[in-house]
Amino acid sequence: MNETVITLFGSIDQYWYNKNYLKYFLDKAKGQPVRLKVSSPGGDVAEAVAMSSLMAEHGNVTVEFISFNASAATILAFGAKSIEMHEDGMWLAHKCSLGIDIWGHLNADQIEGAIKELQNKKKSAEAIDLMIAQKYINRSGKSLKEIITLMEEERWMPATEAKEWGFIDKIIPGAHKKPQVTNEITDCFTALGLPLPVVASEEKPEPESSDKSLVSQIIDGIKGLFPTGNRTDISNLNTVISMRKEFTFINQVLNCEGVEEKDGKMQLTVENLQAINDAIKAANDAKTKAENDLTAANTARETAEGSLTAVINDLDSLSDSVKNAADNKAKVQVIRDIVTRIPGTGTVSHQEANEDNRFVDIATDPINSFENE
Repeated sequence: MNETVITLFGSIDQYWYNKNYLKYFLDKAKGQPVRLKVSSPGGDVAEAVAMSSLMAEHGNVTVEFISFNASAATILAFGAKSIEMHEDGMWLAHKCSLGIDIWGHLNADQIEGAIKELQNKKKSAEAIDLMIAQKYINRSGKSLKEIITLMEEERWMPATEAKEWGFIDKIIPGAHKKPQVTNEITDCFTALGLPLPVVASEEKPEPESSDKSLVSQIIDGIKGLFPTGNRTDISNLNTVISMRKEFTFINQVLNCEGVEEKDGKMQLTVENLQAINDAIKAANDAKTKAENDLTAANTARETAEGSLTAVINDLDSLSDSVKNAADNKAKVQVIRDIVTRIPGTGTVSHQEANEDNRFVDIATDPINSFENE
């Protein structure tokens, strides 16, 4: 079966090499194998993710990496059935970058707005980085720590290393065993802000005489006194930045998704510390108020208990029968019994009271009733 070849030589963006461009050719090659030849410095992550999904839907696409491929171009390939790379090619993964357009003279309110905008941009960049890292993890089987470290290093790797990581399936042999870094490539990467690849020299070392060896050592020593722009600080190669989301209360106070951890340490801004301090102060004020309310309630309870005790003591002084009653309820009953024995104060049950309410106003006085004697 014939293989349809599609080329993608350039940046991935919304105007040319995008999902619509790829969909057009994939639809034409429906049911047929497709080879997508890619030579791209990357570009729009959203377009690359969409293009990856389109290739996965087609189901029979082979991506062929030619020359230097970076950033979004590497993400695009993960939707392919197979990924191949030329022997003299280079591959690069890095963290995403977002456009920032803040300049000019700003007042305090505008600066505050700019800070919030940058904070939102940072959260978006972190979310995109985690999404990209997950795609690399799914492809390679590496850990999040390994992938984030690789993205932070932002370095070019040859085809052999890309295959070792699991990012490609096959290396295509070529006439050039080493990547060819031309002036055009150098200018292109510099303009796009991508790091320049470092390719090991194939020159054979000349035999050194003792005098030349000494001179070389002196020159190397002098060179070591001066920093170079391409020197890599190896102390940062193992630095891993991760987002800690389990500190939910701290995250709520800081109004963020998570706190950034670097080498087991958290980095907080003055604004973060102020937010935490304000939250602790508010919690402490609430605690003090609750304690004061509890003290007031206890005082009110003690006052009520004191008043009740005084009333009970007064009742006990009325009679030994009241005093010797088993409990307060029994004391009340004793007092009722005493009251019912007082002439003119007899109490009746509710039922008895309702038997002849219409004659209440002319009820016979039991003390002054002489008719029935």
